[in-house]
Amino acid sequence: MRKDKAGLSEKEAKKRLQIYGSNVLPEKPPPSAIIVFLSQLKNPLVYILLAASLITFFLRELADTFIILVAVFINTILGFVQEERANKALYSLKKLIEPHAKVIRSKMLKELPVEMIVPGDLVILEQGMKIPADGRLINANRFFVSEAVLTGESVPVQKSAGKDVFMGTIVTSGRGEMIVEKTGRNTEIGKIALDIQKEKEDTPLKKQLSIFSRQLTILVVILISFVFLIGVLRDKEISELFTTSVALAVSAIPEGLLVGLTVVLAIGMQRILKKKGLVRNLVSAETLGGVTTICVDKTGTLTKGKMQVVEVYGDEEGLKKQAILANDLDDPLVIAAWEWAVKKQKASPGKLRKLYPRIDSIPFSSKSRFFASLNKDQKTSTLFVNGAPEYLLSWSKISSQKKEKTEEKIKKLTQSGYRVIGFARRTNLNFKSISENDVKKDLEFIGLLAFSDPVRPQVEKALEKTQKAGIKVLVITGDYPETAMSVMKRIGLDVDIQTTITGSKLANISPRELQKKLKNNEVKLFARTTPDQKLKIVEALKNNGEVVAVMGDGVNDAPALNESDIGIVVGNATDVAKETADLVLLDSNFATIVEAIEEGRGIFDNIRKIILYLMSDAFEEIIAVIAAIIFALSLPVTAVQILWINLVSDGLPNLALTIDPKSPGIMNRPPRSPQENVVSAWMRELIVIVSLAGGLVAFLLFYITIIKTNNIALARSIAFATLGVNSLVYVYSVRTLRNPFWKENAFSNKWLNISVIAGLILQFIPFSTQSLRHFFELEQLSPLHLALIFSSSLFMFIIIELGKIYFRFKKI
Repeated sequence: MRKDKAGLSEKEAKKRLQIYGSNVLPEKPPPSAIIVFLSQLKNPLVYILLAASLITFFLRELADTFIILVAVFINTILGFVQEERANKALYSLKKLIEPHAKVIRSKMLKELPVEMIVPGDLVILEQGMKIPADGRLINANRFFVSEAVLTGESVPVQKSAGKDVFMGTIVTSGRGEMIVEKTGRNTEIGKIALDIQKEKEDTPLKKQLSIFSRQLTILVVILISFVFLIGVLRDKEISELFTTSVALAVSAIPEGLLVGLTVVLAIGMQRILKKKGLVRNLVSAETLGGVTTICVDKTGTLTKGKMQVVEVYGDEEGLKKQAILANDLDDPLVIAAWEWAVKKQKASPGKLRKLYPRIDSIPFSSKSRFFASLNKDQKTSTLFVNGAPEYLLSWSKISSQKKEKTEEKIKKLTQSGYRVIGFARRTNLNFKSISENDVKKDLEFIGLLAFSDPVRPQVEKALEKTQKAGIKVLVITGDYPETAMSVMKRIGLDVDIQTTITGSKLANISPRELQKKLKNNEVKLFARTTPDQKLKIVEALKNNGEVVAVMGDGVNDAPALNESDIGIVVGNATDVAKETADLVLLDSNFATIVEAIEEGRGIFDNIRKIILYLMSDAFEEIIAVIAAIIFALSLPVTAVQILWINLVSDGLPNLALTIDPKSPGIMNRPPRSPQENVVSAWMRELIVIVSLAGGLVAFLLFYITIIKTNNIALARSIAFATLGVNSLVYVYSVRTLRNPFWKENAFSNKWLNISVIAGLILQFIPFSTQSLRHFFELEQLSPLHLALIFSSSLFMFIIIELGKIYFRFKKI
């Protein structure tokens, strides 16, 4: 064996790792805790509050100054805690995707993390791999590379032995071996890595909420200006009007909304990870809950992907020899064939391979559906071909009787749910290399190997979930229709020849006709398909308005994965497929896809809960203040009181809602419409109803108390407590969204229970001592007053529950 073919020794590799460092590209680190903290101050609301604190300080309103500064500090801390938590969660998820490469060290083939590769390493390159370092090819077999990441040129380039290959480029076809020359920051892509790193883009939902928040801010500014103007016309004190207006603006604008959104998505991604699904970006976490159709391959997701030879048809000796000589051990199916042959073969596979060394080969591709190996056989050579039996039969010299008998056997095996590989050969050749034309003629058909692949036990229950959730499941496979139908029937999917389309039929169906068939649910199985046909199916589904999740694992699946809304790959998929995918199944299980969609629905629900909660009391104080000014009364709450309510009522429960458990019946409802906005019409209507009702109830209690007692401090105390307690009570109605609160476990979120108890304690702390009552301009409340306050909160709770009944009746 040549020295470079033996690879480095482990001792030498360890030494070089110390010299050259890890094979990682330079990247921008996540923001430090200090930067995250300081970024909370880069907020227009904070600027307004700080300006207000300066003005109140010069006006000698020191109580207002103190509370405003406390408001800035607490809002900054809450924002920091949420954002830091989200950043850490996302960074840890990113680190879980660790690429590996096949490396020969000390004459042994090993799979190592890419970061462990050093200059001098011998790396094996196969279709679908991302090249792990810069290097020189020492062997290349029909080897093509896409260098788009460096050159922008999308057409793959053929590379021969002696040519340079570069880190980050992708092997589109063929097989090769390279000696690593440069790693990490010394590679071509390493020199520009920091320049080409994309800035983190806002997700579609975040953009939608940003627009909503801007519109809301404009509305609040208009309303606050109206309050200020009316107050001036009513001869109210300017300083009081100013501080109250600032406080109203702060309480009405939900500054924690966008940070809360990121936290919900990040926590949702961690929950999906616990179910063995790795979501690669925030956008995907948003989209998962809206999936309407899942396109899944049979092998490895519906089945276990653990192949085993169960039946042999034909020349067993010839099959054993071919399974050893014509085998790259790069797929579970051919690995199972190798294991069967090694067990049955008396001679060692190593000796057999030395006796019949390989001269040339054509790697398997899903388009050509065969693998070919040209091996030396004494003075001549033998061409071995493995692949789709129907292809090999058509290329073989075989009697019609034997061909018919073989086809009947294939049908019988596939109807039993087995996967089948055909084997054929050409002997006594004088070839030194082979082409596809050499493969497709004059073959001698040797026989068949049939493989079993047991169905996963969790799949049937997962499919029941998808049916209840209104999610369609399409099986797209390269297998025979009979094999796929057998498996589908075993897991409870009703499928027959009428609801099956083969690749040959699909080739003759127009995109519009395919759209129609899919819309009418006329197809459940696509069999014997090619990757470009998978893309055709995905495009038809998307044109029908479906939100599509697609399963794939190879380089040829990348276009379909990229076109889909959610691209899904198994953990051992090619690098290219993983790069394109949104969800990586760490356990390769279909049930994980369904659980990820379920968590996705929970993510969307929690985002809506936070919006509904933060916005429902957004205008309560404004409504109460406007009503008081119209009726020529004193303001029902002071600036200090408004800011305290904002900190207590919204802060802690908002944090708790980010981790709210999903509804038990979340998979018993149909998918949401892709056109539905996160802040839907029914939510806007409910927000208006609650804000109006809450503001008017607080004003009414304030007004009645003034009429009866002529005590402004007492009236303000009741209005302050009412506005503060309201949202701490009706949060339990908000968290069940559309369902009545009693139909779900209203107290299942322990952190929400703790935050509400803490909020109630904090709400009544200003009443606890004489000095605090003086500071907040409050008076002691009697049991009757407390009863009125909690009754009004219960009234608000009932209003939301009635609103939910009304909107359910409207079939929101």
